[in-house]
Amino acid sequence: TIAAPLTPFAVGLTLLGFVYAVGSLSGAHLNPAVTVGLVVSRRFPFAHGLLYVVAQVAGALLARLMVGAGLVGELGHSYQAGTVVAEFLGFGILMITVAATTEKQVAKAGSGIAVGGALLAGLLVSHGVLNPAVALAMGLATSPTIWATLLSAVVFSLIFSVIEHTKPAEVHDESVPTPTAKVDDSK
Repeated sequence: TIAAPLTPFAVGLTLLGFVYAVGSLSGAHLNPAVTVGLVVSRRFPFAHGLLYVVAQVAGALLARLMVGAGLVGELGHSYQAGTVVAEFLGFGILMITVAATTEKQVAKAGSGIAVGGALLAGLLVSHGVLNPAVALAMGLATSPTIWATLLSAVVFSLIFSVIEHTKPAEVHDESVPTPTAKVDDSK
């Protein structure tokens, strides 16, 4: 079908819209792995994180019920999770971007584009699901999406924390003279 190759674009654009629509209210956390990464790296409170994960899984299961009841479109029956490495790296692209966004490394006006684009890139690279709640709702409970994305969330959010707190050393080129202040001797 035509829908299958366009799925990553639809999902990325949907997240882009959610970031702008509700990002200032909830952070637009629609993915339990994102929430876990933000909690582990101390960018989100643990108690709130637990509530978010419960809501995210419940939301995905509710969406699945709506699909099953014929209230919304059809779910692709052939959709599979990516490999362990693909899910891990694909989600890592998203996690680094979300962490950068929460630390104001990305301008607020560009946050939706950055996060939606990162999800799109991750989906295109992985050919996977990248969301444990969605994987559960799709009946992929034993797929690598469940644990590979959670592990990726921890690893990549901590990598971002290290990178963020490590400032590069200033580089001085000895062949270029350092500007000095001129003293006004005319007075």
